[in-house]
Amino acid sequence: MPLFKKNALFMAPMVDLSHVACLDLIRSFTGCDLLYSEMLNARIVPGEKPGASVYLKWSRLDDLIFQIAGNDAEKMQESAAKLDGFGPFGIDINMGCWLKKVTCHGWGAGLMKDACRAQEVVTAVRQVVKRPLSVKMRIGHSPDVKAMLEFASMLVESGVDFIVLHARTVEDGMSRRAKWEYIGALNDALKVPVVGNGDVRSAQDALTMFRQTGCEGVMIGRQALIRPWIFRDIKALLAGVEPHNPPALMDVMLELHRLIMVHFTPDVALKRFKTALFWLSLNLTFGHHLSKNVGREKTMGGARACIEKAFEKGIT
Repeated sequence: MPLFKKNALFMAPMVDLSHVACLDLIRSFTGCDLLYSEMLNARIVPGEKPGASVYLKWSRLDDLIFQIAGNDAEKMQESAAKLDGFGPFGIDINMGCWLKKVTCHGWGAGLMKDACRAQEVVTAVRQVVKRPLSVKMRIGHSPDVKAMLEFASMLVESGVDFIVLHARTVEDGMSRRAKWEYIGALNDALKVPVVGNGDVRSAQDALTMFRQTGCEGVMIGRQALIRPWIFRDIKALLAGVEPHNPPALMDVMLELHRLIMVHFTPDVALKRFKTALFWLSLNLTFGHHLSKNVGREKTMGGARACIEKAFEKGIT
């Protein structure tokens, strides 16, 4: 039986953004099949309590994939076992984060420099995870397709059920064009599903990625923060129908405000709302002014009033 449906759509893991409120906002528009948690530190997961922890909050588990980061096989195994016990769709190992504050510890894409350590981590996690196990990785530290295929094949041999490829190198960061041809090469070489990630900026881009690469899933990150309804629009195009008009942006912002208030304490809520609002504000020509003004607010009530006032004045 397939791990997930044909042309599956995924929400990417993003620090301080792939939290329960943002995920629930995306779910409300429908279309997204599987959603990733934000990156979870394997050193702290064992001591975190669900609900009480800022990071271990969820409203649904059946479509949720917990992503863990680290390079200590024992700690990764302990964290994976705990998270697997909650009953999510699956567990993911982060081998794609390119930030130096992560890679300097040998975590994230740092693991792609040490195939032996990466294999130890995957093997240890696979021993305790009963659900689908994935790895989100990059092309590598250089655009070497042979090295990428060898690394990915090792992951599969070690027990990974599917791979998400962010089609950029570590050195590319987030700035250079995603190299979709590497997604196609990986998809052709592996016996497990491949999910493509990188430079999907519109619903039509997702269809193009499916067609050009043959991948079985498409993952979207930043564009899903800007337009949480993008998955709905992709599903419409896949079904051969015209997508609905975009929702009223103020309503989307205020719904996110409500959801964040439900799930987080006021201090955490305000910080997380400001972080997410920056992305939604990119839909507006003068959204940078709105984001800046909300950033000055000291309370969630003030943030809401600021948004309502901006739209009353006709912000575009």
